[in-house]
Amino acid sequence: MMKRISVFLTVLLLVSVAFSAAAQEKVLLEYNPAPGTTAKYKMNIRGNTIVTAYKRAQRTNLETAMTIEQKVTGVDKDGNIDMATTILDGTITVNNTPTVLPNLGQIISVKMAKDGEIISSTGMDQQGGNFNQMQIKFPKEQVGVGSSWTSNIAPNPQLPIPMNVKYTVMGFEKVGGEECVKLQSEVTSAQGAAGSINLDVKANGNIWFAYKKGIMIKNEVTSNMVMMMENDLGGGKKETIETRMNLSLTMGIVK
Repeated sequence: MMKRISVFLTVLLLVSVAFSAAAQEKVLLEYNPAPGTTAKYKMNIRGNTIVTAYKRAQRTNLETAMTIEQKVTGVDKDGNIDMATTILDGTITVNNTPTVLPNLGQIISVKMAKDGEIISSTGMDQQGGNFNQMQIKFPKEQVGVGSSWTSNIAPNPQLPIPMNVKYTVMGFEKVGGEECVKLQSEVTSAQGAAGSINLDVKANGNIWFAYKKGIMIKNEVTSNMVMMMENDLGGGKKETIETRMNLSLTMGIVK
């Protein structure tokens, strides 16, 4: 069960891993926080799963709440950013039973280009997911309302199915005093099956990115996922386990 939950939370984070609409200008989107910049985010993931196996269905209610901190530890001459992300606190609640997240205090360090491409990373594990896939990779040209671009998420041990992501600029808004661009994100699975796993993902969200400061301000995502796993019972017998999950994620910067 926890492995299936981990897969789905990873998907949602990828859609993860954090815009008043009068502005009409085009802007260049890039990560450009100054050295020493620290941002703290509250994240909440809430939803449910229904697992059907051996002709029985079981519903599980889930909620994950955590606080993470991102600190820019350096910026080189090319504008590449060294960033440390720390999970400060968090719990995962399964059917009203809370458990402290096992990776509290874990530090994930990355070197990232201004467009969001991850150059190198350390400190990741299966619980933390693959941070390389949690960042938005921005286009190199300026964008305005209606502009869109796509990116691909390659399969990895936590998420064995490739994903397609489309971003569209919806407008410009001021959030928390910051001038932001509002991006719509659409995520779909690019391949039906990988080995014994068939995963169908559809997710839609909105991201508010402070384009002057170069940091994410807010992220909201809803997703619907169906995973089919073939369980080998031996003796040539197989059983299909179906997991359906509906999740909503909210992530926002806090002072």
